[in-house]
Amino acid sequence: MLDLVTAPVLALISDRLALPPAELARLLGPPAKGVLADLAFPCFQPAKAKGVPPPKLAAELAEAVNQAGLAQATAAGPFLNLVFPAEQVAAALIPALSADPTLALRSRAGAGKTACIDFSSPNIAKHLAFHHIRSTMIGNSLARIYGAAGWKVVRINFLGDWGTAFGRLISGWTREGLTLTQLEAATDRVTFLNELYVRASQAAKADPALEEDARRWSKKLEDGDAEARHLWQIFKDASLAEFKRVYALLGVDFDSWKGEAHYEDKMAPVLAELEGKSLTSIDQGATVVDLAAHGLKQFKKPMLLKRADGGTLYATRDLAAADDRFREFTYDRSLYVVDLGQSLHFQEWFAAAKLLGRPYADRLRHIGFGIVLMWNDEPGEGLEPGWARGRTRGGKIMLLREVLEEGVDRARAIVAEKNPEIVGDEREAIARAVGVGAVVFNDVKNARTNDVKFKFEEALRFDGETGPYIQFSHARLCSIERKFADLYPQAEAGDPRLLARDDEKAVLLAIARLQGQLERAVEADEPSIVAQALLGLAGAVSTWLTAGGREPTARVLCDDIRFAAARLQLVRIARGAIGEGLRLLGLIPPERM
Repeated sequence: MLDLVTAPVLALISDRLALPPAELARLLGPPAKGVLADLAFPCFQPAKAKGVPPPKLAAELAEAVNQAGLAQATAAGPFLNLVFPAEQVAAALIPALSADPTLALRSRAGAGKTACIDFSSPNIAKHLAFHHIRSTMIGNSLARIYGAAGWKVVRINFLGDWGTAFGRLISGWTREGLTLTQLEAATDRVTFLNELYVRASQAAKADPALEEDARRWSKKLEDGDAEARHLWQIFKDASLAEFKRVYALLGVDFDSWKGEAHYEDKMAPVLAELEGKSLTSIDQGATVVDLAAHGLKQFKKPMLLKRADGGTLYATRDLAAADDRFREFTYDRSLYVVDLGQSLHFQEWFAAAKLLGRPYADRLRHIGFGIVLMWNDEPGEGLEPGWARGRTRGGKIMLLREVLEEGVDRARAIVAEKNPEIVGDEREAIARAVGVGAVVFNDVKNARTNDVKFKFEEALRFDGETGPYIQFSHARLCSIERKFADLYPQAEAGDPRLLARDDEKAVLLAIARLQGQLERAVEADEPSIVAQALLGLAGAVSTWLTAGGREPTARVLCDDIRFAAARLQLVRIARGAIGEGLRLLGLIPPERM
């Protein structure tokens, strides 16, 4: 959208430099810190192409822009700084956004392209712990951001529903003589299964024969044994019911639930192809790919494909899954939203895909992220208060559902205190939007490769870099719209040229920048870029509306209907842009708070 403002200036510069406007637009950016300008154009590249010093070119361009009356231009060394009249910015942007403010967060950059996004992907028979918030919400926001940028998106939940863990579960189940009736009677079926797994694992550590029994059941499961498959399906169904409950609370959905088990009959052809191309070898009975031996010296250890007992491993399933997805979707990008601790695994099988000559090998992306730390305010025995990896309440692992529910409870209390007139279902809906939104935004506002700290008191603040702060900005704008409708029920559309204040221009420019930030977020696979842009927009809106508290003539709901109607258009556009930005990040934009 920024091009609607800058197009005349870029056309002039394009004529003088004989360079395409689109190429010049990519050079535009924010001015240097402390410089009072709307945009800055660095002259390094075009000056090099023309064979002149950058400061000289900047001065020449400033003179040309000023003579044409397109903007206020000044040269500062190699930079051309541009200031656009507020009414000019409003006249360019408001007509384009009035009908649909969400266009500020739309792009056609990905039109005709498909992205598969593999995210969340929990293990069956285990709860979604709080640390799962990272993969789940980074992946969810990337899926929405890619979609807004024109991509066709396939959301994939690659469930961990295969492997030796199920052998342990089945071994424990049969050894203890458990029944389906007992599982169905359990208050929490996933907890029932998880406790069984813990007991089975502890028993296997003490008795090698039980570990061997677990491996035997795991192999029987892979071989299609009827009893093993029946129990496996029971465990999977119980887990999926709990997962979907949490996903519903988060507003997350998937297009594909194909787990690792789906690829059990698709791994043999991959292994055969690797062997046929002499890429495999045997190491202590296990089948491996020695990547270093095939010219990839950065890999110090072989990549495991199959254990000595014949059991398959993650790399084998990932290769089979990538083949299957490419056949079905012919993706242009395939994203794997998995923590940074798994980086080597992805590097290895991405390299194997290249050795196999897969056409998609260069389209694979590991979207790594840091860990989440929670404030441990109730330390257990031997623990000190402080930041802990997903643990609090006496050092116990916190479940994602528990954190979300506590966020809703705390938000409900805050809403009741701030707006006691909001009651019943409306209060509950707002509490859910704010409580869940606080947890989600605390995650996506941070650069994904950084570790994230979470503390309820900070995440639920209505000021600062929080989800509730942006949600309150949206609700505040909605309130102004309602009041305007009461005061001026017959008002006509305002004249955007009346928006001549600098604070009004700041809001418009923040909205205009959103499209470019959306495209940057796609290229960097970084939702925090959109989150930070929203914080900037909410800050500009706050500054603008606060000014009306000091100057009655600057208010949206001022006495002059002409200015009120013009400012209402900006209110609606800002509200629409903020609301859409929140939705892209996985938050609900409330209309009251």
